Amino acid sequence: MEFLLVNLKAKINQFSYPIKIGTNILHTLPKEISKFTKSKKVLLIIDKNLFNVYGKPLIKYFGKHNFKCSFLQITAGKKCKDIKNLLKIVNYLEKNKFSKDSTLVVLGGGTIGDLGGFAASVYYRGMNLVSIPTTLTAQIDSSIGGKVAVNFNNNVNAIGNYYHPKLILCDYKFIKTLPNRDFISGISEVIKSVLITSKKDTKFMSENYAKILKRDKQVILRMLKKIINIKINLVKRDERERNVRMFLNYGHTIGQAIESSLNLKSEHYRHGEAVALGMLCVAYMAERYFKVKDLYSNHVKIFKKYNLPLNIKKFSKSKNQMLNIIYKNIFKDKKKNHTGIRFVLLNGIGNPNVVSNFNESLIKESISRLIR
Repeated sequence: MEFLLVNLKAKINQFSYPIKIGTNILHTLPKEISKFTKSKKVLLIIDKNLFNVYGKPLIKYFGKHNFKCSFLQITAGKKCKDIKNLLKIVNYLEKNKFSKDSTLVVLGGGTIGDLGGFAASVYYRGMNLVSIPTTLTAQIDSSIGGKVAVNFNNNVNAIGNYYHPKLILCDYKFIKTLPNRDFISGISEVIKSVLITSKKDTKFMSENYAKILKRDKQVILRMLKKIINIKINLVKRDERERNVRMFLNYGHTIGQAIESSLNLKSEHYRHGEAVALGMLCVAYMAERYFKVKDLYSNHVKIFKKYNLPLNIKKFSKSKNQMLNIIYKNIFKDKKKNHTGIRFVLLNGIGNPNVVSNFNESLIKESISRLIR
């Protein structure tokens, strides 16, 4: 039974596309695609595990509307976002004579979305793209705003593009069945969004943590709408990340350096886990830079409610080795410019700022104190 609860519209410069949030809404996909193209050719880039559950229903839905639907199954995870899989998709599109007005559908988490989205952006300089994000992180963050990319040389999103979909479908059913670690990783990105926005939204996440952890449908859908709107509002003001969109990278500069401290393909850290640790680091830095109080402890309080990590693991390395690896990785950050590495810092909750030219010792101290 279809249950469409929210119908949002992303308006970003010349781009405008619907974001539909509800339950059991996958069967609407063929009709939605028919709204923007006459082509009946569709390629679904799909997480292998999800194909076992949704493959047959999707074949049925598209068959009813006379679509020529094919699937390319990809093993999800950080290891899938590479040049090899990118060329695999482009090669499939070319060999099977897909055209610009054909549609590529990405169904999976953020890595599948980034990989397939980047392929759609470069094939014939851009074909139709539809995103069906199946993780919390993908629904509230990576599927919205047009960022698509692959990793390269163990560097997160080193080769990428800006490319918007024609449609995003967010189904609560995916959130309900999401493994707990992936769900909590997504919550980190949710908390990031409210911390940079307002005390009111941060309070919502703090007060409703028990219902959110139980994945109460009404509260989760309220949360999705709230966080998606936060992202849309920032992206439409700054699509190419020259100023305010950078606020969405709160915790990411150090977080991605932590994430890359070990082989990305080993996934010692989920993206959201690493971002949580990055937020703790910059909260510590902000207290000293802006002379604000309780920022770090307030982060710790809400992180504890959601069982987010509070310490950086050494794994098989010494504390000093791990510190040096993370610090070196910071200089690969894509937000650096002629002023140096830029950090998003909070001068209190809801008051983000971009700051560069930071003292090396303070950056290292913020990281070192978390390594256990």
